[in-house]
Amino acid sequence: MSSQGRPRSAVLKVLAAGAFIGILIVLFAFGAYHAAGSPSFCLSCHSMTDVGIHWQGSAHKQFACIECHLPDNNIVVQAAYKAKAGMRDLYHETLRSYPASIRISDEGRAIAEGNCLRCHFSTVENTFMAAPGANCHKCHHGLVHGTGLATGGISVE
Repeated sequence: MSSQGRPRSAVLKVLAAGAFIGILIVLFAFGAYHAAGSPSFCLSCHSMTDVGIHWQGSAHKQFACIECHLPDNNIVVQAAYKAKAGMRDLYHETLRSYPASIRISDEGRAIAEGNCLRCHFSTVENTFMAAPGANCHKCHHGLVHGTGLATGGISVE
């Protein structure tokens, strides 16, 4: 009976070690996901210098970048978009290929517009701004990131 107990004990030890490693991986991934969405992480890139300065002086400085720039969907959609946008940003930062003036993409603008309306819907619900296709940035384009185009870009001198 003791010979049968040893293999079972070894299997349980391997399963316990696997479970422990799995939990560590999940905790690391969860921590990395949240750290990568913090303003300090987002603003660590040279190309975000002007954007960060304007954001820190805005009325929206209490919100993390991801609260405006990630889709308001489930975690899977958010993680997929964050990975796509992050890889694009990493590519441009690494190759130093950002333009001198950074502009938000059409997809990024749609996400930001949706988040503006999500937070401010009670303010605009009885106005034309509550209609589909409303453009908050048409009038409020400089509210968070300044009125001019960011000039941080990366110099390739």
